[in-house]
Amino acid sequence: MKQIFFTLGFLFSLMTSQSFLYGQVKHSHELVLGNLQIKDRYNIGLVFNGVQLEYRYGALWEINTHKIFYQPKLGFGAVFNRGITGFQAKITPINATWIIRIYEQNGHTIKAGANLTTDYSYQVYPDLNGARLFWTSEIGISPVMQYNYQWKTKRIGVYVQNSLFGFTSHTPKYEPYWFSFTAKEWVVEPHKNLKFGSYNRYNHTTVSFEFVPNISKKHSVLYEFDYFSSFYDTKFSRINHNLIWRVTL
Repeated sequence: MKQIFFTLGFLFSLMTSQSFLYGQVKHSHELVLGNLQIKDRYNIGLVFNGVQLEYRYGALWEINTHKIFYQPKLGFGAVFNRGITGFQAKITPINATWIIRIYEQNGHTIKAGANLTTDYSYQVYPDLNGARLFWTSEIGISPVMQYNYQWKTKRIGVYVQNSLFGFTSHTPKYEPYWFSFTAKEWVVEPHKNLKFGSYNRYNHTTVSFEFVPNISKKHSVLYEFDYFSSFYDTKFSRINHNLIWRVTL
Protein backbone atom coordinates (compact mmCIF):
# COMPACT_ATOMS: atom_id res chain seq x y z
CA MET A 1 0.00 0.00 0.00
CA LYS A 2 2.94 2.38 0.69
CA GLN A 3 4.03 2.10 -2.96
CA ILE A 4 0.57 3.19 -4.14
CA PHE A 5 0.46 6.23 -1.85
CA PHE A 6 4.00 7.17 -2.90
CA THR A 7 2.98 7.01 -6.56
CA LEU A 8 -0.17 9.05 -5.91
CA GLY A 9 1.92 11.67 -4.10
CA PHE A 10 4.43 11.79 -6.93
CA LEU A 11 1.72 12.30 -9.56
CA PHE A 12 0.06 15.00 -7.45
CA SER A 13 3.34 16.89 -7.01
CA LEU A 14 4.01 16.58 -10.74
CA MET A 15 0.55 17.81 -11.68
CA THR A 16 0.89 20.84 -9.40
CA SER A 17 4.40 21.76 -10.51
CA GLN A 18 4.89 25.01 -12.43
CA SER A 19 6.08 23.33 -15.62
CA PHE A 20 3.08 21.02 -15.58
CA LEU A 21 0.55 23.79 -14.96
CA TYR A 22 1.96 25.94 -17.74
CA GLY A 23 2.43 23.15 -20.28
CA GLN A 24 0.20 22.91 -23.30
CA VAL A 25 -3.12 21.32 -22.34
CA LYS A 26 -5.81 19.76 -24.52
CA HIS A 27 -9.25 18.67 -23.37
CA SER A 28 -11.27 15.78 -24.75
CA HIS A 29 -14.67 14.21 -24.30
CA GLU A 30 -15.57 10.62 -25.12
CA LEU A 31 -18.91 8.88 -25.47
CA VAL A 32 -18.65 5.11 -25.17
CA LEU A 33 -21.14 2.45 -26.25
CA GLY A 34 -20.05 -1.03 -25.32
CA ASN A 35 -20.93 -4.68 -25.03
CA LEU A 36 -20.52 -5.77 -21.40
CA GLN A 37 -19.92 -9.35 -20.23
CA ILE A 38 -19.68 -10.33 -16.55
CA LYS A 39 -18.93 -13.68 -14.95
CA ASP A 40 -18.95 -13.89 -11.15
CA ARG A 41 -18.57 -17.05 -9.09
CA TYR A 42 -21.46 -15.87 -6.93
CA ASN A 43 -23.74 -16.14 -9.95
CA ILE A 44 -23.26 -19.92 -10.24
CA GLY A 45 -21.06 -19.53 -13.30
CA LEU A 46 -23.60 -17.69 -15.45
CA VAL A 47 -22.19 -15.28 -18.04
CA PHE A 48 -24.28 -12.10 -18.19
CA ASN A 49 -24.25 -10.11 -21.45
CA GLY A 50 -25.54 -6.61 -22.03
CA VAL A 51 -24.73 -3.03 -22.86
CA GLN A 52 -22.87 -0.23 -21.11
CA LEU A 53 -22.81 3.53 -21.68
CA GLU A 54 -19.87 5.54 -20.46
CA TYR A 55 -18.61 9.12 -20.43
CA ARG A 56 -14.94 10.05 -20.20
CA TYR A 57 -13.35 13.45 -19.75
CA GLY A 58 -9.70 13.86 -20.65
CA ALA A 59 -6.98 16.43 -20.02
CA LEU A 60 -3.66 16.07 -21.85
CA TRP A 61 -0.54 18.00 -20.90
CA GLU A 62 2.39 18.08 -23.32
CA ILE A 63 5.83 19.02 -21.98
CA ASN A 64 8.56 18.58 -24.59
CA THR A 65 8.56 14.85 -25.45
CA HIS A 66 6.49 13.97 -22.37
CA LYS A 67 2.73 13.63 -22.19
CA ILE A 68 0.52 13.23 -19.13
CA PHE A 69 -3.08 12.23 -19.69
CA TYR A 70 -5.74 12.27 -16.97
CA GLN A 71 -9.08 10.67 -17.83
CA PRO A 72 -11.73 9.84 -15.19
CA LYS A 73 -14.61 7.61 -16.29
CA LEU A 74 -18.25 7.09 -15.33
CA GLY A 75 -20.38 4.29 -16.78
CA PHE A 76 -23.65 2.43 -16.29
CA GLY A 77 -24.67 -0.89 -17.78
CA ALA A 78 -27.34 -3.59 -17.81
CA VAL A 79 -26.72 -7.31 -18.38
CA PHE A 80 -29.06 -10.27 -18.93
CA ASN A 81 -29.15 -14.06 -18.71
CA ARG A 82 -32.11 -16.49 -18.60
CA GLY A 83 -34.60 -13.77 -17.79
CA ILE A 84 -32.42 -12.37 -14.99
CA THR A 85 -31.33 -8.72 -15.20
CA GLY A 86 -28.25 -7.23 -13.58
CA PHE A 87 -26.99 -3.67 -13.35
CA GLN A 88 -23.48 -2.24 -13.12
CA ALA A 89 -22.08 1.15 -12.14
CA LYS A 90 -18.42 1.74 -12.97
CA ILE A 91 -16.37 4.63 -11.58
CA THR A 92 -12.73 5.41 -12.38
CA PRO A 93 -11.77 8.57 -10.45
CA ILE A 94 -8.03 8.24 -11.13
CA ASN A 95 -6.75 7.21 -14.56
CA ALA A 96 -3.42 8.94 -15.10
CA THR A 97 -0.98 8.00 -17.87
CA TRP A 98 2.54 9.26 -18.47
CA ILE A 99 4.17 8.53 -21.84
CA ILE A 100 7.34 9.64 -23.60
CA ARG A 101 8.19 9.53 -27.29
CA ILE A 102 10.98 7.01 -27.94
CA TYR A 103 10.89 6.82 -31.75
CA GLU A 104 9.66 9.07 -34.57
CA GLN A 105 10.46 8.74 -38.26
CA ASN A 106 8.60 8.83 -41.59
CA GLY A 107 5.20 9.19 -39.98
CA HIS A 108 5.77 6.38 -37.47
CA THR A 109 5.77 7.23 -33.76
CA ILE A 110 6.30 4.91 -30.78
CA LYS A 111 5.68 5.98 -27.21
CA ALA A 112 6.03 4.16 -23.88
CA GLY A 113 5.09 4.93 -20.31
CA ALA A 114 3.04 3.92 -17.29
CA ASN A 115 -0.54 4.19 -16.02
CA LEU A 116 -2.01 4.51 -12.54
CA THR A 117 -5.65 3.44 -12.19
CA THR A 118 -8.18 3.36 -9.37
CA ASP A 119 -11.22 1.52 -10.69
CA TYR A 120 -14.47 0.57 -8.94
CA SER A 121 -17.36 -1.45 -10.35
CA TYR A 122 -20.60 -2.32 -8.55
CA GLN A 123 -23.10 -4.97 -9.60
CA VAL A 124 -26.59 -5.79 -8.37
CA TYR A 125 -29.02 -8.47 -9.56
CA PRO A 126 -32.53 -7.70 -8.21
CA ASP A 127 -33.77 -11.25 -8.88
CA LEU A 128 -30.61 -13.07 -7.80
CA ASN A 129 -28.69 -13.36 -4.52
CA GLY A 130 -31.25 -11.30 -2.65
CA ALA A 131 -30.25 -8.15 -4.55
CA ARG A 132 -26.88 -8.12 -2.83
CA LEU A 133 -24.55 -5.30 -3.91
CA PHE A 134 -21.28 -6.75 -5.19
CA TRP A 135 -18.14 -4.74 -5.82
CA THR A 136 -14.76 -5.11 -7.47
CA SER A 137 -11.99 -2.57 -6.94
CA GLU A 138 -8.51 -2.07 -8.35
CA ILE A 139 -5.58 0.19 -7.53
CA GLY A 140 -2.98 -0.73 -10.11
CA ILE A 141 0.14 0.20 -12.06
CA SER A 142 0.45 -0.76 -15.74
CA PRO A 143 3.10 -0.26 -18.45
CA VAL A 144 1.71 1.20 -21.68
CA MET A 145 2.79 1.29 -25.32
CA GLN A 146 1.40 3.50 -28.08
CA TYR A 147 2.04 3.40 -31.83
CA ASN A 148 0.83 6.01 -34.34
CA TYR A 149 1.18 6.23 -38.08
CA GLN A 150 0.27 9.41 -39.94
CA TRP A 151 -0.03 9.87 -43.69
CA LYS A 152 -1.26 13.06 -45.30
CA THR A 153 -4.14 14.24 -43.07
CA LYS A 154 -5.02 10.85 -41.58
CA ARG A 155 -3.70 8.95 -38.58
CA ILE A 156 -4.15 5.53 -37.04
CA GLY A 157 -3.05 4.52 -33.58
CA VAL A 158 -2.74 1.44 -31.37
CA TYR A 159 -2.66 1.60 -27.59
CA VAL A 160 -1.80 -1.34 -25.30
CA GLN A 161 -1.95 -1.38 -21.51
CA ASN A 162 -1.48 -4.40 -19.21
CA SER A 163 -1.48 -4.50 -15.43
CA LEU A 164 1.91 -5.10 -13.78
CA PHE A 165 1.02 -5.06 -10.09
CA GLY A 166 -1.53 -3.57 -7.74
CA PHE A 167 -4.24 -4.14 -5.17
CA THR A 168 -7.66 -5.63 -5.89
CA SER A 169 -10.71 -6.46 -3.80
CA HIS A 170 -13.91 -8.37 -4.50
CA THR A 171 -16.94 -9.09 -2.33
CA PRO A 172 -15.44 -11.71 0.02
CA LYS A 173 -18.61 -13.54 1.05
CA TYR A 174 -22.30 -13.71 0.30
CA GLU A 175 -24.48 -12.07 2.94
CA PRO A 176 -27.99 -11.65 1.47
CA TYR A 177 -30.04 -8.61 2.29
CA TRP A 178 -32.56 -6.50 0.43
CA PHE A 179 -31.57 -3.17 -1.13
CA SER A 180 -29.67 -1.92 1.90
CA PHE A 181 -27.35 0.31 -0.10
CA THR A 182 -25.32 2.50 2.23
CA ALA A 183 -22.14 4.57 1.98
CA LYS A 184 -20.30 1.68 3.63
CA GLU A 185 -21.02 -0.63 0.69
CA TRP A 186 -20.07 2.02 -1.87
CA VAL A 187 -17.01 3.58 -0.22
CA VAL A 188 -15.66 1.57 2.72
CA GLU A 189 -16.07 -2.04 1.59
CA PRO A 190 -14.22 -1.72 -1.76
CA HIS A 191 -11.14 -0.60 0.19
CA LYS A 192 -11.28 -3.51 2.61
CA ASN A 193 -9.66 -6.87 1.93
CA LEU A 194 -7.37 -5.30 -0.67
CA LYS A 195 -4.82 -7.90 -1.73
CA PHE A 196 -1.54 -7.22 -3.49
CA GLY A 197 -0.68 -9.20 -6.59
CA SER A 198 0.61 -9.30 -10.13
CA TYR A 199 -0.13 -11.58 -13.09
CA ASN A 200 -0.68 -14.53 -10.76
CA ARG A 201 -3.49 -12.70 -8.96
CA TYR A 202 -5.24 -10.43 -11.44
CA ASN A 203 -5.10 -9.20 -15.01
CA HIS A 204 -6.34 -5.93 -16.47
CA THR A 205 -5.61 -5.54 -20.17
CA THR A 206 -6.73 -2.74 -22.48
CA VAL A 207 -6.14 -2.60 -26.24
CA SER A 208 -7.55 0.18 -28.43
CA PHE A 209 -7.39 1.20 -32.09
CA GLU A 210 -7.99 4.80 -33.14
CA PHE A 211 -8.70 6.27 -36.55
CA VAL A 212 -8.42 10.02 -37.12
CA PRO A 213 -9.91 10.87 -40.53
CA ASN A 214 -8.50 14.40 -40.53
CA ILE A 215 -5.88 15.55 -38.02
CA SER A 216 -6.97 19.17 -38.48
CA LYS A 217 -10.45 18.30 -37.17
CA LYS A 218 -11.63 17.47 -33.66
CA HIS A 219 -13.18 14.04 -34.13
CA SER A 220 -11.89 10.48 -34.09
CA VAL A 221 -13.35 6.99 -33.59
CA LEU A 222 -11.94 4.09 -31.58
CA TYR A 223 -12.50 0.44 -30.85
CA GLU A 224 -11.44 -0.71 -27.39
CA PHE A 225 -11.11 -4.16 -25.81
CA ASP A 226 -10.98 -4.08 -22.02
CA TYR A 227 -10.52 -7.25 -19.94
CA PHE A 228 -10.38 -7.53 -16.14
CA SER A 229 -10.14 -10.71 -14.07
CA SER A 230 -9.17 -11.37 -10.45
CA PHE A 231 -8.11 -14.82 -9.28
CA TYR A 232 -8.59 -14.63 -5.53
CA ASP A 233 -11.06 -16.62 -3.39
CA THR A 234 -13.98 -15.48 -5.53
CA LYS A 235 -13.11 -15.28 -9.22
CA PHE A 236 -14.56 -12.37 -11.16
CA SER A 237 -14.21 -11.56 -14.87
CA ARG A 238 -15.41 -8.61 -16.95
CA ILE A 239 -15.04 -7.95 -20.68
CA ASN A 240 -15.95 -4.79 -22.58
CA HIS A 241 -16.01 -4.30 -26.35
CA ASN A 242 -16.36 -0.54 -26.80
CA LEU A 243 -17.02 1.81 -29.69
CA ILE A 244 -15.84 5.31 -28.81
CA TRP A 245 -16.45 8.73 -30.31
CA ARG A 246 -13.78 11.21 -29.19
CA VAL A 247 -13.84 14.99 -29.50
CA THR A 248 -10.57 16.79 -28.83
CA LEU A 249 -10.75 20.50 -28.13
